[in-house]
Amino acid sequence: MRPRAARVAALATLLLFLALASLAAAATASVTIMGFAFLPPSVTINGGDTVTWTNKDAVAHSAVVNGVGQTLVLAQNQSGSLTFNTAGTFPYICGIHGTSMMGTVIVRAAATPAPTPVPTPVPTPRPTIAPTVAPTLEPTPSASPSPSPTATASPAATSAAPTAAVAVRTDQTPAPAAANDGSGASPLIVAGAAAVVIAIIAGVLTRRRR
Repeated sequence: MRPRAARVAALATLLLFLALASLAAAATASVTIMGFAFLPPSVTINGGDTVTWTNKDAVAHSAVVNGVGQTLVLAQNQSGSLTFNTAGTFPYICGIHGTSMMGTVIVRAAATPAPTPVPTPVPTPRPTIAPTVAPTLEPTPSASPSPSPTATASPAATSAAPTAAVAVRTDQTPAPAAANDGSGASPLIVAGAAAVVIAIIAGVLTRRRR
């Protein structure tokens, strides 16, 4: 909508300028002929303007402008006009009474109209894109190393095997002494020694099995 409104405003400004230029081009300077004189004797106009002479005397007059033209013979209260399109200074006289009646028209160069500024289109604002927020990653909890089970040392097995006690029964009544027949040890001593050897062998075997 804004560019369209700017174009409409520019068009309205151009039309207003052309209307003012047309009014300026149609501007008219008035000169009165009275008492055998041109009043005012000198007028200044812009290029393209018109000068109108009006006769107020009872006698007829006219205006002759060299290089531009001349009016009709004007009776009392009649008017005649000439348009000046070229810049410069133009003296003129009465076409009936000659140099006894003189005047001057100064024409300025037409002003060059200033170029109509072209409205700068208002740029369409671009929507602001919100930056994408990266999700915050939660730190991964580090796994706590599980404690290594400590092997409980089993109590050392008692390797000592019970010592078998060999009870040797001793009769209070001493056995009758064997007759020393000269053949060697008595049978009682041999039996006791054998029992001791058997007990030792049994303890050794028991330790090995454990």
